[in-house]
Amino acid sequence: MGLLTLILIAIIILVIIGIGAGTFLSGLWNGVEKVGSNPVIQNLTEQGKQFFNEKAQNTTSEPRNTTIGAPT
Repeated sequence: MGLLTLILIAIIILVIIGIGAGTFLSGLWNGVEKVGSNPVIQNLTEQGKQFFNEKAQNTTSEPRNTTIGAPT
């Protein structure tokens, strides 16, 4: 796994050097905008927000004693 990561990092660095950092970042930003405008991604984002909001509302606001061996 480590070797694959190093190879991918080397390839990305070579691409940035080859096409220029501005062009690389511009293309990367365009890709992010396309993915963000995808309705499937928007629905997943909204579902994730709802899930975490529900979980946050279900938690108690009372502090808990989490010391090991402490009486409950």
